[in-house]
Amino acid sequence: GIKGDRPSHPELLDWLARDFMDEGWTLKRLHRMIVSSTAYRQSSVHRQELDAADGDNRLLGRMNVRRLEAETMRDAVLAVSGTLVDEPFGPPVPVSPDDVGQIVLAVDTRDSAGRPTGKVEPLGDNEFRRSIYVQVRRSMPLGVLEPFDIPQMTPNCEKRAVSTAAPQSLLMMNNPFVIQQAGLLASRVREKAGEDSAAQAVLAWRLVFGRTPTESDLQSGVEFLSLPDATPEEQLAALSHFCQALLSSNRFLYVD
Repeated sequence: GIKGDRPSHPELLDWLARDFMDEGWTLKRLHRMIVSSTAYRQSSVHRQELDAADGDNRLLGRMNVRRLEAETMRDAVLAVSGTLVDEPFGPPVPVSPDDVGQIVLAVDTRDSAGRPTGKVEPLGDNEFRRSIYVQVRRSMPLGVLEPFDIPQMTPNCEKRAVSTAAPQSLLMMNNPFVIQQAGLLASRVREKAGEDSAAQAVLAWRLVFGRTPTESDLQSGVEFLSLPDATPEEQLAALSHFCQALLSSNRFLYVD
């Protein structure tokens, strides 16, 4: 439109349009070509010479930093804690308000007037299924996903919003789901790495980030986890806090 900016790569758009038509109007082929291109597969690491020439990255000298989508974030937390259930198909996992009105994964046992009955029906392994199988209800968005811009189906979602807001950090600090999964991750780390603080820090880092920590990061982790006079319960609590800090970090929540 006349109020919009001109495209940054008009010749590339012309070439893509011509190629799309010449090759039979095949969207799957076009998408495959784009996502396998060098430009699409770039790292988001900043370089001084590129920042000086194109600070806004309009010319696509690097990949823009991208946060995980809400559903992917939850699935990633489940995966690193070792609890993700990847069973396909079947009925959706139900959602319902809990005692404080937060929408969680649960069977709705309220009476016809919407009052709690006190009845609890366990979900079993369904509690840890992938987010794609979680029931979507416009009036009851899942609490752990809502701050991370889940699609707003009112009445439909043409494009996801992407925001950075304080409730996202607060959720990662206080949400029962995140705390639970951090505890399960800590148990997984201690079971495989033993009681050695350095081994625990390295394994937790590798599970969460998929890479080995630097010497500085490792030293900070060991200092946090080293509690000489602590009981086993206190040591596990410290490891849980360490795992939760890793899960709450930008390195885990953002794709680089």
